[in-house]
Amino acid sequence: MVTNIRHMTVEEYLAFDDASDIRNEYIDGAIIPMTGGTGNHGALIAYAIVALANALGDSDCVLRAGTVRVRIDDTKYVYPDASVVCGESLFEDANKTVLLNPTAVVEVTSPSSLERDHVSKVELYGAVPSIQCYLILDQERVFAECYTRAEDGWRLRQYASPDDVIPLDGLGCSLPLAGVYRGIVFED
Repeated sequence: MVTNIRHMTVEEYLAFDDASDIRNEYIDGAIIPMTGGTGNHGALIAYAIVALANALGDSDCVLRAGTVRVRIDDTKYVYPDASVVCGESLFEDANKTVLLNPTAVVEVTSPSSLERDHVSKVELYGAVPSIQCYLILDQERVFAECYTRAEDGWRLRQYASPDDVIPLDGLGCSLPLAGVYRGIVFED
């Protein structure tokens, strides 16, 4: 659900977000507050980051937690739960808070972000040429969707077993779902 605090210019948004206690995304002037998540949401982000770090090993890829904005275009800024850059990281600002060239992005769904993660963010991340992989992790069950870039758009593969291993070709590694979902308890 999108909650418009008010419409702002990009400059107003960046100043507002830097001073805010919560992260706020920015889409064409509208502010979208990124409120707190559940225990599973936070655990999945942490486990995904650890599993990705292990999978990346000694590669030239740098993994970042969801505290760095990704610039989609001149009027769109989002906070993926994690991002990876292979090669040199390019930033819009001197403080290195706005990433321009992620190679992969990760989102963990929540009830309030489910539609955005599966619809609008697929389109948004598809508009960033450097993004080769968009991984969506479900916090309600073992289930992942991995969009990989192809010449004619995104290719989607789904994974629903802890035994599944997701090939992350753009990163030169694979991600075992068992590592991402370890210790996560689902409600019936």
